[in-house]
Amino acid sequence: MTFEEFQKFIDVQDAFFRSLGKSASERERVLARTVKLSEEMGELSDEVLGCLGLQRKSKLEGKDLNSVADEIADVVIVAFLLAKSMDIDVSAALERKIKKIQEKHNQELSAEIQGKVGAL
Repeated sequence: MTFEEFQKFIDVQDAFFRSLGKSASERERVLARTVKLSEEMGELSDEVLGCLGLQRKSKLEGKDLNSVADEIADVVIVAFLLAKSMDIDVSAALERKIKKIQEKHNQELSAEIQGKVGAL
Protein backbone atom coordinates (compact mmCIF):
# COMPACT_ATOMS: atom_id res chain seq x y z
CA MET A 1 0.00 0.00 0.00
CA THR A 2 1.32 3.43 -0.90
CA PHE A 3 1.19 6.46 1.33
CA GLU A 4 -1.44 7.97 -0.97
CA GLU A 5 -3.60 4.83 -0.80
CA PHE A 6 -3.32 4.83 2.97
CA GLN A 7 -4.31 8.50 3.13
CA LYS A 8 -7.38 7.75 0.98
CA PHE A 9 -8.30 4.98 3.42
CA ILE A 10 -8.00 7.49 6.28
CA ASP A 11 -10.24 9.93 4.39
CA VAL A 12 -12.89 7.24 3.90
CA GLN A 13 -12.71 6.16 7.54
CA ASP A 14 -12.96 9.76 8.71
CA ALA A 15 -16.03 10.33 6.53
CA PHE A 16 -17.58 7.12 7.85
CA PHE A 17 -17.04 8.08 11.50
CA ARG A 18 -18.39 11.58 10.84
CA SER A 19 -21.52 10.06 9.29
CA LEU A 20 -22.20 8.25 12.57
CA GLY A 21 -22.56 11.65 14.26
CA LYS A 22 -21.26 10.51 17.65
CA SER A 23 -19.04 13.55 18.19
CA ALA A 24 -21.00 16.78 18.26
CA SER A 25 -18.01 19.01 17.57
CA GLU A 26 -14.56 18.89 16.08
CA ARG A 27 -13.14 19.48 19.55
CA GLU A 28 -14.92 16.37 20.85
CA ARG A 29 -13.70 14.40 17.84
CA VAL A 30 -10.10 15.40 18.58
CA LEU A 31 -10.51 14.45 22.23
CA ALA A 32 -12.13 11.11 21.36
CA ARG A 33 -9.37 10.25 18.91
CA THR A 34 -6.69 11.23 21.43
CA VAL A 35 -8.25 8.92 24.01
CA LYS A 36 -8.56 6.18 21.37
CA LEU A 37 -4.87 6.59 20.53
CA SER A 38 -4.00 6.09 24.21
CA GLU A 39 -6.17 2.98 24.26
CA GLU A 40 -4.45 1.57 21.18
CA MET A 41 -1.01 2.32 22.67
CA GLY A 42 -2.02 0.37 25.77
CA GLU A 43 -3.10 -2.56 23.62
CA LEU A 44 0.19 -2.40 21.70
CA SER A 45 2.13 -2.40 24.96
CA ASP A 46 0.16 -5.42 26.15
CA GLU A 47 0.88 -7.29 22.90
CA VAL A 48 4.61 -6.50 23.07
CA LEU A 49 4.83 -7.67 26.68
CA GLY A 50 2.92 -10.83 25.78
CA CYS A 51 5.07 -11.52 22.74
CA LEU A 52 8.18 -11.22 24.93
CA GLY A 53 6.66 -13.55 27.53
CA LEU A 54 6.50 -10.82 30.16
CA GLN A 55 2.81 -11.27 31.00
CA ARG A 56 1.10 -13.77 33.28
CA LYS A 57 0.30 -17.09 31.59
CA SER A 58 -3.39 -16.33 31.05
CA LYS A 59 -2.45 -13.28 28.94
CA LEU A 60 0.16 -15.05 26.79
CA GLU A 61 -2.26 -16.91 24.50
CA GLY A 62 -2.34 -15.62 20.95
CA LYS A 63 0.54 -13.22 21.43
CA ASP A 64 2.90 -13.24 18.48
CA LEU A 65 4.47 -10.85 15.99
CA ASN A 66 1.26 -10.77 13.95
CA SER A 67 -0.71 -9.52 16.94
CA VAL A 68 1.97 -6.89 17.59
CA ALA A 69 1.85 -5.85 13.93
CA ASP A 70 -1.95 -5.55 14.09
CA GLU A 71 -1.70 -3.25 17.10
CA ILE A 72 1.00 -1.14 15.44
CA ALA A 73 -1.36 -0.76 12.48
CA ASP A 74 -4.16 0.31 14.85
CA VAL A 75 -1.90 2.94 16.41
CA VAL A 76 -0.88 4.31 13.01
CA ILE A 77 -4.48 4.43 11.76
CA VAL A 78 -5.75 6.23 14.84
CA ALA A 79 -2.79 8.64 14.80
CA PHE A 80 -3.58 9.53 11.18
CA LEU A 81 -7.27 9.99 12.02
CA LEU A 82 -6.27 12.31 14.87
CA ALA A 83 -3.97 14.25 12.55
CA LYS A 84 -6.82 14.61 10.05
CA SER A 85 -9.11 15.92 12.80
CA MET A 86 -6.48 18.53 13.66
CA ASP A 87 -5.79 19.39 10.00
CA ILE A 88 -2.17 18.23 10.26
CA ASP A 89 -0.33 17.33 7.06
CA VAL A 90 1.38 14.14 8.21
CA SER A 91 3.57 13.93 5.12
CA ALA A 92 4.95 17.42 5.75
CA ALA A 93 5.34 16.69 9.47
CA LEU A 94 7.30 13.52 8.70
CA GLU A 95 9.54 15.36 6.26
CA ARG A 96 10.31 18.04 8.88
CA LYS A 97 10.94 15.46 11.59
CA ILE A 98 13.14 13.26 9.41
CA LYS A 99 15.20 16.30 8.41
CA LYS A 100 15.70 17.22 12.09
CA ILE A 101 16.74 13.66 12.94
CA GLN A 102 19.16 13.50 10.02
CA GLU A 103 20.68 16.87 10.96
CA LYS A 104 21.10 15.72 14.57
CA HIS A 105 22.71 12.45 13.52
CA ASN A 106 24.99 14.26 11.07
CA GLN A 107 26.08 16.64 13.86
CA GLU A 108 26.71 13.72 16.23
CA LEU A 109 28.64 11.81 13.57
CA SER A 110 30.66 14.89 12.70
CA ALA A 111 31.50 15.48 16.38
CA GLU A 112 32.46 11.82 16.79
CA ILE A 113 34.75 11.95 13.74
CA GLN A 114 36.34 15.19 14.93
CA GLY A 115 36.94 13.61 18.34
CA LYS A 116 38.68 10.63 16.75
CA VAL A 117 40.78 12.82 14.46
CA GLY A 118 41.74 15.03 17.39
CA ALA A 119 42.86 11.97 19.36
CA LEU A 120 45.32 11.03 16.61
